Amino acid sequence: MIDNSNQVEERFSAFYYANFSKIRKYAYRLLKSECDAEDVAQEVFIKLWEQQEIWVSNERKLDSYLLVMTKNIALNILKHQRIKQAYREHFIQEFPFYEQVNNDNFWADIYRREMLQNIFVMLETVPERRRSIFKLSRFKGKSHREIANKLNISVHTVERQIYLTQLKLREVFLLI
Repeated sequence: MIDNSNQVEERFSAFYYANFSKIRKYAYRLLKSECDAEDVAQEVFIKLWEQQEIWVSNERKLDSYLLVMTKNIALNILKHQRIKQAYREHFIQEFPFYEQVNNDNFWADIYRREMLQNIFVMLETVPERRRSIFKLSRFKGKSHREIANKLNISVHTVERQIYLTQLKLREVFLLI
């Protein structure tokens, strides 16, 4: 076993330079993204550095171990990307107006997201019926008459529930 930290660093450096390119290429084949492949390769070697017992005193080849690590990290990235995409599709389906937002203005987009988040948090505090009326009106684009017909209530009730929700929104946004 190597005791000298300088020797460990030299051995790791040699191991890194001998294998980094191979790991990055394998990750690229799995992810089809240079940036992600670079990140995966870096993560593989960070994990190896943190678990020196795996390679410091090991005389066998670690090729298969490196490939398995790379594959697992890449699969986690792909899984995370699928979850993000599914969430985005669900969000756009639930709130179609969001797709029309101009993504060119980064800060405006962040501001919109924060405002939407605040609205959703506030909506959780109002009664269910009022929340559903407000969502139908503001997020689904339904008219007061359509909502009244759908919920079998008067147009005046719809107007009143939306008004009360807007009052609550004003209270919340005055505090922000």
